[in-house]
Amino acid sequence: MQESPKSRRDTQQLEALLQKARNLLTALQQWQENLLKVGQFLVERQQAFLQSRDKLDLISTPQQLIAQSVGLSNSTISRIVRGRYILVCNQNSRIIPLHSLCVPVGVGGRTPQQIQQMLLQLIAEESPANPYTDEQLAQLLKIRFCLPITRRTVTKYRKISGIKSSHHRKLTDKKMGSKSRKQGSLLKYQS
Repeated sequence: MQESPKSRRDTQQLEALLQKARNLLTALQQWQENLLKVGQFLVERQQAFLQSRDKLDLISTPQQLIAQSVGLSNSTISRIVRGRYILVCNQNSRIIPLHSLCVPVGVGGRTPQQIQQMLLQLIAEESPANPYTDEQLAQLLKIRFCLPITRRTVTKYRKISGIKSSHHRKLTDKKMGSKSRKQGSLLKYQS
């Protein structure tokens, strides 16, 4: 702009383009700083999960909490974590979506994944001949995990996890039991 004599109009156009370029660079730098802030916050908060890979180690971290903690809006946090990933470098390096570290608060401050994992654990321990009802599961969650939860909420998480009702689990066990008895008698016959 300074070296060659140009018309006033050309100079103004070049100055406008230069200002747009500066604004773009500033916006990109701000975006990068925001991404780094959010990433650092999530890594610090989810340290136990990143080391263990156990979903029970995830800490409830709704996007509103992140926004308040790093001084950004909820919509900015949403745009930052959507479609972005973090590379975790340890013994087995892996890539994790940022949004998976933004876990909503479930019942009793536990994450939905933790509640589902607790249900799976209880159902794995149940007697196949006498599976727990949703009411019994709610009581067991209160006693064993200090989780105040209603039967309706247990039903919701059981369905989300793809776990059948106690009635269907009992029917499935009876069918499996009769098959194994038939196979057992067949084996006896052949031997």
